Amino acid sequence: MIVTVFWDFLIALALLIVIAIALLATKKLPKREITLIVVLFAVFLLVYYMYYSPAVFIAKNSGTVLSDNWFEGLNWIKNNTKECDVVATYWDPGHFITGIARRPVVFDGASQGNLFTRPWNYTQEGVVVEKFDNNINHIVLYKDGNKTTARIQDISTTLLTSNETLAVSILKEYRKPGCDIYYIASSDLIGKSTWWTYFSTWNPVDKKGTPYVYMPVQLGSAKPDIKQNAIIYTYPFSQTDSFVIYQINNTLIVFLQQQGTPEPLKVSKYVYFTSDGVGRVFTQNDAKVEGTVWIEPGNRAILFIAPQLEDAMFTRMFLYNGLGLNNFEYVNNWGGEVKLFKVNFND
Repeated sequence: MIVTVFWDFLIALALLIVIAIALLATKKLPKREITLIVVLFAVFLLVYYMYYSPAVFIAKNSGTVLSDNWFEGLNWIKNNTKECDVVATYWDPGHFITGIARRPVVFDGASQGNLFTRPWNYTQEGVVVEKFDNNINHIVLYKDGNKTTARIQDISTTLLTSNETLAVSILKEYRKPGCDIYYIASSDLIGKSTWWTYFSTWNPVDKKGTPYVYMPVQLGSAKPDIKQNAIIYTYPFSQTDSFVIYQINNTLIVFLQQQGTPEPLKVSKYVYFTSDGVGRVFTQNDAKVEGTVWIEPGNRAILFIAPQLEDAMFTRMFLYNGLGLNNFEYVNNWGGEVKLFKVNFND
């Protein structure tokens, strides 16, 4: 496309030069005016072919930034929540929430590095590193009668912690009087777990965090084992390593097969969806690999969940629709991509 635009520009420029020469030959216009006309048209051609035309091409051939699920979800929020209600989630969709749903957010792409300062009564002044589950380091500055935290670490902590009370206490500080807080758990946060786990575990001593990830793996093959009346599902995530599910009727054995390991290694837990759509968590005895294999209905793909993420608030909201949570009320779901919860503070 770039080559085509370049040649179109050269052809138009050559045509312009020919016209200028023809005008000079007729001597109907002064040379100075002809030169000015040529320069102005050359600038116009440059802008049109090098900037405007490529921009139009990209706009016509690019898909929408937001999926229909996001668009429907944001419009639902706009039509079914109060104008002062705050929507909490990671920073990426912040501008879309304020622009489409017309609701305030904790942070967005322009404020992802912003701090949050509010009045606070405290007895100790200075920086305090509050340590919580899953290696979380929540950094708080107490100074001049105020409490200051980083917005990105506050929300990252609510995603990673398995402590629902902690998540509620953090979100309560962003609540406006007489208003509610809604929380979005979306599928894109699976791939972004590297970042929100990094920020929630960041500490000021080492000046680094510890990223934890979900590993999605597509089904590679499904082969019958006639002797055992079983099906062997293989999910390769490298050239030599795979997760394998051995299924006999409704009985499953889930393990990790690695090169150089003579025996397959059982994974400690797996989540399997029965024919009625109910997901159940199973524990395997004598497991050597910590973590959970979440098996997509139909066995088309799996999601390996690191031990630190097994009971994380995001896992419980997105993968289990808030099952077992007391303060995060499941509200609605759009295409399995965007899930909305209302935070109940019980006050």
